[in-house]
Amino acid sequence: MKNAVWLIVVLIAACALNFSIKDTNKFNQRIFRFTYEMEIEATNGKKLEVWIPIPQTNEVQTISNLIFETNKLEYKIKDEKVHGNKYLYILDENGISSPETISIKFDVIRKEHSSLSDRGVNPQNYLGSYNTVPTGSLFSKIIDENDLSKSNVRGIYDFILSGMHYGKPKSVDDIYYKVPWLSSDSIYGRKGVTRDDVVKLYQKSKSEGGNYTFGNGNSIYACDIGVGNCTDYHSYFMSLGRTLNIPVRFHMGFPIPDNGEGQVGGYHCWADYYVEGEGWYPIDISEADKTPEKRDYYFGTLDPNRVDIMVGRDFILEGYELESTNLFIYPLMEVDDKKSNAFTKSFYYKSL
Repeated sequence: MKNAVWLIVVLIAACALNFSIKDTNKFNQRIFRFTYEMEIEATNGKKLEVWIPIPQTNEVQTISNLIFETNKLEYKIKDEKVHGNKYLYILDENGISSPETISIKFDVIRKEHSSLSDRGVNPQNYLGSYNTVPTGSLFSKIIDENDLSKSNVRGIYDFILSGMHYGKPKSVDDIYYKVPWLSSDSIYGRKGVTRDDVVKLYQKSKSEGGNYTFGNGNSIYACDIGVGNCTDYHSYFMSLGRTLNIPVRFHMGFPIPDNGEGQVGGYHCWADYYVEGEGWYPIDISEADKTPEKRDYYFGTLDPNRVDIMVGRDFILEGYELESTNLFIYPLMEVDDKKSNAFTKSFYYKSL
């Protein structure tokens, strides 16, 4: 790339930080390079703003050799104040006259783990509601009806597993509309909907707006409809857990396939919950649903086939026109202060 602007930031290794890891098999880890690319269309004189999440080193992953490549655009690295994340921010008042590619590359050492200490995190910050993750009311009722309790987190995990079904059908031709994902003779969720209802809700959301569909991490949708992806499973867990006064965090990142290199199709998310005096225990309910033989494993253990990008919800980003953004894993872009989707995104990995 001509006249590329390079910035190389080598992040501090996890061993130099005030961290500890419990029950981690140091030999069960993945080492890979990850590439996050965004291709932006010309804005033809209109103001351009871009926000892209950036990973950080933590107890179970070490990020190094972080490189940002862009041809003309200048950027800054910003701190997300609420949850301690970082992101790349671009502001160009004159926009761009030709397409532009932004590439972020970094190396990852990711470890399998079963608990974290995260001494610098205040668990009390993870007890409240988010815009699409309320607490109390409906969730108090569900807790009472199903005898869920703070002393039995596994019971909450199993309850969601029994009530949720993995699927994100956008049409009747979608693979997720069909068996083994969804079937014509089944009803789902507290509202007893069919797979056709799930499709209609998705299409209504796309045509009319709103977040009452899968993939938005809407916990009311999750319990009503009972069909969704990882955002819905773990938002449901957050609403129930936090209603029971259990601190719960939401994580978003990318899954890393087992083979040597290739493209990553999209994001993945998971959660962890806090036990006083012990630390944060991870769960991955949607993966447990897709791989029932690992149901016990994903309650309290995460495999190393992932990279953590952002923690939390309702992110407040500098310059962003909306008060906050519900999820932040893909790029956000505005042209003349209006949301724009005039870009493509792609993600790649290579085992090292």
